[in-house]
Amino acid sequence: MNNFIETTYKPDLEILRGAMNGDWQDSNELYKEYMSWENNKFFVQEIKQFDRPLLREIKKIWNHIGIRPREWRCNFFRVLPGGELPLHVDVLSKCSVVIPMTEMTGELYFEDGTEVLYQNMTVINTKVAHGVKAPTKERIVFHMGIHDTPFEEIKIGHNT
Repeated sequence: MNNFIETTYKPDLEILRGAMNGDWQDSNELYKEYMSWENNKFFVQEIKQFDRPLLREIKKIWNHIGIRPREWRCNFFRVLPGGELPLHVDVLSKCSVVIPMTEMTGELYFEDGTEVLYQNMTVINTKVAHGVKAPTKERIVFHMGIHDTPFEEIKIGHNT
């Protein structure tokens, strides 16, 4: 079984970009209790304010992947050229939705050797070890960590 699903779904990137405020925080500070590595090229911007358009867009994403989570969080991840995320298993999320906001360079990879350079909205099984190879250009993704829905329950396109 694959540990990721790349979709053809096209979310409204302008609505997602509207949640980006430029307040990038060093991931080592923000996630120090969860991270076992140092990476000075990885930054996070948590989304704390959800206006109606953003919430509607998030619900459209949920409809497309066939879930209704109760526990989730959204943020943007920014990785600078040369910054690699080593293999890790997410502590809180059971699966994640990642949406490229910039051109993607640097493959997503899994401990079984699977690699993918996704260009569309992708759902990842975050309970298996995964990482991201160093991008050659700044890489920004919208990220939604789903804490209460396992990857195996994702049903792409069933509720659209």
